[in-house]
Amino acid sequence: MKLAYKIGLLAGATLLMLLPARGRAEQVQRFDDYQVHYNALSSDMLPAEVAAQYKFSRSSKQGLVNIAVQKLDGTQTPVAVAASIRGTAANLAGQRSELVLREIREADAIYYLGEFPVRGSDTLNFDLTITPAGSARSYALKFSKNYITD
Repeated sequence: MKLAYKIGLLAGATLLMLLPARGRAEQVQRFDDYQVHYNALSSDMLPAEVAAQYKFSRSSKQGLVNIAVQKLDGTQTPVAVAASIRGTAANLAGQRSELVLREIREADAIYYLGEFPVRGSDTLNFDLTITPAGSARSYALKFSKNYITD
């Protein structure tokens, strides 16, 4: 039973990386020898078990951002790396929320999850600074996500 539980958790984590953000799939941006996978979605898209495991509330008024950083070393397989990530989510009215990202490590995967409020139907602009572990350089990641709440 314990093995089945671990497999379920790993499947849930993998699901977080693959979930579409209401019709818009995960995105990837390359910076030098790194690639950053990112997406943002409404937390009500999370399966109940995954939300409970990571202690996220499921609500159309709560968003979730997911970031993973990988080092490209010339081989076919990128390697997950830890990173320092800070940033904000701001709506078009200028209301800004500081993102607090939690590091999640499972098997060979490292990713960062953070919650933010969604106030009505709006476009949120994400502005992140990512510094991979061992790198002296930081990278700016900016993207937008449209939300429609009930």
